Amino acid sequence: FSEGSMANFLLWLPLAKDKASAMPTEWRIGTMSQNGDGKVGECLSQSKSLAGVVTTNSTMYVDGPPKFQDGFLDYKVASTHFEADGTTVFKGTYELIMSSKLARCIYGFTSAPVSATVSITSENGEPSTATTQVNEKNGWLTLAAYNFTFSNPTVRVSLSQVKEVKEVKKATISCIKGKKIKKVNAINPKCPSGYRKK
Repeated sequence: FSEGSMANFLLWLPLAKDKASAMPTEWRIGTMSQNGDGKVGECLSQSKSLAGVVTTNSTMYVDGPPKFQDGFLDYKVASTHFEADGTTVFKGTYELIMSSKLARCIYGFTSAPVSATVSITSENGEPSTATTQVNEKNGWLTLAAYNFTFSNPTVRVSLSQVKEVKEVKKATISCIKGKKIKKVNAINPKCPSGYRKK
């Protein structure tokens, strides 16, 4: 489940005619053995509780933290293109549940709501059709992609946040010119020409 084992698996796909030899179901639960580099590693090191959960039906996935580059979190998965019958296209699933706090740390976001997109990119860089879901609820960000095809796609997650607009308060000043008094209400109020601040 490392980058090296992923590379080895991909070398065998052409020899297997990109077809599964069997379709067993196996459940495996594990924790990451390392926190990764850069911003992802820094944020994971600060987390004292569960940071997230990944589930996938792929044969292979890189089990370390995602790569964070150019504003995207990238996850690598791989399986044969066909099921064991050699004709049915194998459809992938990928679900990521990430602590909203961790996501905000990685991206440098405030506590304002976060929106996300999930896309699947094939090994040749072409977008792959997939059904995606994004949801943030109770402190968890859930991202999912379903029905994408293998052999070696990248699940790409992009998060964004609408910038918070700070309320700017206006001030009122009184300006005088002889016996005339004029009130000026503005963000940075100034007296008009010929008037002075009272």
